[in-house]
Amino acid sequence: MVKRVSRRRDLADALHALLPLIPTPWSAEEFIHQVSRSRQRPIHLQTYPLSTGDPTGFWLSTPAADYIIVPDSASGARRDAIIGHELAHIVLEHDPQPTTQLHGLSTLAPHSSPDLVARFLPRHGYQAGIEQEAETLATRLIAYIETRSHDPGPSATEHDRLTDRLR
Repeated sequence: MVKRVSRRRDLADALHALLPLIPTPWSAEEFIHQVSRSRQRPIHLQTYPLSTGDPTGFWLSTPAADYIIVPDSASGARRDAIIGHELAHIVLEHDPQPTTQLHGLSTLAPHSSPDLVARFLPRHGYQAGIEQEAETLATRLIAYIETRSHDPGPSATEHDRLTDRLR
């Protein structure tokens, strides 16, 4: 029971720390910049041609910076949901889980040796509880952003579809 209460508190603390960083008007890029400044660690947003067999998006952590990778085909609410989910993993300090594609990592880190890139390959995917934490924080962020916006944004049904897809 203590662990569950602690996780809820961690989520609440993370949300309250992020709220002042949300830009008006909304911009995912500016939000990433603000989170990066707050953490004093670079976060770079990159697009990549992810296929249906790939993760919806992912976070890649290197010693120098964090990278949020989103599909180059993602736009609007879907793109924001993916970014929010990956930022949640970063802010909640989950262990990074990089992609399982050697070529993809090599493309993102072209100056890294194949051996260095390959060391990221054995691990992939989060446990359901970790994914749920990230999705909960991302959903709360999006809901907050929508309440501040004059544009109603995507419907609850759209958020439900996005949440189901990200799980």
